[in-house]
Amino acid sequence: MNRYVGIATAIGIAIIIGVIGFQINDTTYNVSSPEEYKESTSMGKQNIAHVVYPDNPQVLGPLQINKDKYLLGENIFVILRDLRPMDTGAVLFITPGDVVYDRWGFKGDEREFQKKYFKPQLLKQKNLCDKEDLVGEWTIIFEGYDNAKLHFEMLPLTLPNQEYQFEECDISYEIDITKPVLTP
Repeated sequence: MNRYVGIATAIGIAIIIGVIGFQINDTTYNVSSPEEYKESTSMGKQNIAHVVYPDNPQVLGPLQINKDKYLLGENIFVILRDLRPMDTGAVLFITPGDVVYDRWGFKGDEREFQKKYFKPQLLKQKNLCDKEDLVGEWTIIFEGYDNAKLHFEMLPLTLPNQEYQFEECDISYEIDITKPVLTP
């Protein structure tokens, strides 16, 4: 009798382990390449679910970005939260070639919460005219505090249907709506 109970218990445990293994395999986040995605859509199949990497929040004090890896053409979401009234400064977004891509100022006495998003792109005025200038490890720092850094990676893959954005180096115009330029 004890032998049959032992066999039944072993079979039950094997079934439970098999079900758990199947569930883990079925729910794992699989990232496909943009080429696989294009190939599947051109054939009329929609079996490719994910081309981009999943959210993986990166945090540096009050600063948070939504991921650690991005494809070219993907938006980077940035949040500054829990700013105190005396918190004033700027966040610098630095390319792999040590070019300050963007400077985002903040004043805690005006707002305790800010958010923005941007998409790294080719910029003639910053001499970023090749998509390889954008690929690699980016750094985010608070201006004046070089010791605390946050990093994310721009991969050499381009988000499907965004390839045209990385063919020409255009001039990007920044307009300050608080100081309009009046032409005679």
